[in-house]
Amino acid sequence: MRLRDDRRALESLPLRLMIVAVVAAMSIVPAADALESLQDRDFLSRAGLMMDKVVWAAQALSMQGPGASRTVEVDLSSEGSLSAARLTIGDAPGGPCGNAVVLELTSGAKLVRLAQDPPAWMTSAFGSGLVIEPARFSLSMEAEFLDGTCVVTVEVV
Repeated sequence: MRLRDDRRALESLPLRLMIVAVVAAMSIVPAADALESLQDRDFLSRAGLMMDKVVWAAQALSMQGPGASRTVEVDLSSEGSLSAARLTIGDAPGGPCGNAVVLELTSGAKLVRLAQDPPAWMTSAFGSGLVIEPARFSLSMEAEFLDGTCVVTVEVV
């Protein structure tokens, strides 16, 4: 069907354009959902890597011993519906979560990374777990002896 040779094709053009517009409008919602799902997966992947980065730094500092220090940049920003509510690093010396990095999500779920092999104990400068709420921050980490144990002190700078 050519428009030059068939005048009836010209009459059906508005109907065809309307069908294309309806089909395009119907595909926007699934495409938006797919994009949000990709953004959430990207956030979860990056968040896991950031948590691993903190754990690896604590383990390295524990192996290097007292006096060793490091600064770690953490970015937990999100563009999807899923985001970070709070990050907790370590616990009071001897506490049950002393080797844990826990990320609480806005959905209520938690991601946990443990510094187990080799073990690394983390605490804040105040002797408790460090609770952080901003999405981007820098951590200052330093190994020191505390009651005969090598502990990594963590602070936001």
